[in-house]
Amino acid sequence: MRHRVRSAGEGRQLLDYLSELIPLPREEVLKAIDEGRFRLEIGPPLSSKARLRAGQILLADVPERGQADPFLPPPPERLIELFNDQHLLAVNKPAGLLCHPLGLTRTSALTIAGRQLAGAAAGELLRCVHRLDRETSGALLLARNLAADQAMGRLFAERRVAKRYVALVHGRLAQDQLVVDQPIARDQGPIRLKMRVHRDGKSAVTGIRTLQRFGSAAGFSWIEAAPRSGRTHQIRVHLAHLGHPLVGDKLYNDEGRAFLKKWRAELSAEDIKSLGLPRQALHAYELCFQHPLADQRVRIVAPLPKDLLDFAVSRGGSSPLSVLGSAQGAPAPSSVTAG
Repeated sequence: MRHRVRSAGEGRQLLDYLSELIPLPREEVLKAIDEGRFRLEIGPPLSSKARLRAGQILLADVPERGQADPFLPPPPERLIELFNDQHLLAVNKPAGLLCHPLGLTRTSALTIAGRQLAGAAAGELLRCVHRLDRETSGALLLARNLAADQAMGRLFAERRVAKRYVALVHGRLAQDQLVVDQPIARDQGPIRLKMRVHRDGKSAVTGIRTLQRFGSAAGFSWIEAAPRSGRTHQIRVHLAHLGHPLVGDKLYNDEGRAFLKKWRAELSAEDIKSLGLPRQALHAYELCFQHPLADQRVRIVAPLPKDLLDFAVSRGGSSPLSVLGSAQGAPAPSSVTAG
């Protein structure tokens, strides 16, 4: 993999620079450097103390790990289209598929959708106007031209796109409705990708509605989550903070041990069984907004995926669809506030 050293890397030692760039413990980054996996375009492998210059091309020897996630199906040939006009395209992104190409992984929702559009071959612009985590399924919106990209970007920035997610969580939520108002900051532990609730973080608000409680012992819950801000991993962090992490979430269950094992290509079928699902049980169910370039209100719904429904049914639950359509007349939610 090729990486152009950022301006922030000027004069930095390789280990310090990579430790901020790669979401792994520092000792694992050091091990990769000591194995000779990083070098410049010309010259021998670099040491951990090698000084970098902004603009240099750093070559990283990434070991072949096979399929990105052997526990999830391979990327589909085509994506299900949920909405399509001359300005916007919405697709149902399956779990395990990136929104954008990344590193050695060139297949993404963006590239698959581009092949589906007849105009793409003629140079049609296609951009994701928001993003979903790799393991999150559901409604993904793409712009088909620059005007749509800019207009939808403004709507998202101004919080004028209503988003509803459906998720499976561990445990039975005590409240039927609540609002989690807790700031989110980067975690100070060894996994640099991980976030946490912290008083010094950025403001984050998520509305949560319990749709169904089921299962034996501690059980599980179907919940609806409506983020009112756009922080990294917001829904996942807030649910973990409540003591109800997502089923299958490798980062926010068991202190992230499964996440580290996946990075090392050591995740086993037994680990997946313990997690409950091979991916985090989060689905982007609905997007609602006023079309910025057409006189219409748009509501985009992505059907609930089979893997989440099967998990619930196998543990005594059922589809929450009948409850999802009954948001009107609900009681006022209680609030979980910062501090």
